[in-house]
This record gives sequence, C-alpha cells and structure tokens, in this order.
Amino acid sequence: MSESVGYPPQPNVRPARRVYSRRYRVWAHVLLWTPIAVTVAGVVLGLGLFAAADADSTHSSSALGYLGLVVWGGLAVLSPVLLGSFIAGLVMLIRSRG
Repeated sequence: MSESVGYPPQPNVRPARRVYSRRYRVWAHVLLWTPIAVTVAGVVLGLGLFAAADADSTHSSSALGYLGLVVWGGLAVLSPVLLGSFIAGLVMLIRSRG
C-alpha cells in the first residue's frame, strides 16, 4: 500500500557496467598466458631432450632422456597450479570484457 502513495513507477534501467582497471586486465593476461607458455616450453624441452638422447647412441646420453622425464614429471606435478592459474585468468578476462 505504501507503493501507491503517488510516486511514479521506477524505470527499468540496467545497472552500470563495472569498469576494471588496466592493472586487473594485465594480471588477467598474465594468469592466462603464463601456464600456456610454461606448458609449451616444458613439452618442447622434454621432446628435445628425448630426441637428443635417442640420436646419440654411442655415448652415454641416457641422462638426457631421464632429464626429459623429470621435465615432464614436473609438468604433471605443476598441472593443478597451471590449470588453476589458467582458469582464474580466463574468468578475469571474461569479466573485464564484460
């Protein structure tokens, strides 16, 4: 009953879009692209170490193959952190583009 006291009806206006700072958008890109770069570098490094270990069969270069396994193991251990960073950066980027 208090709504019909003589006030005009409220207009149907969308709320203003939130403006994100440049710093926020930069961090979104950092969190998005860092895990991609680390993963690509780790895969390429591991494959390169495997290729170097396989190419030289005369000397004992098996340590390079084991080092490649260590690099890929490190990627497997870091994968939850990399995935979390990627998802956080993606959400931040979607929010800032709006």
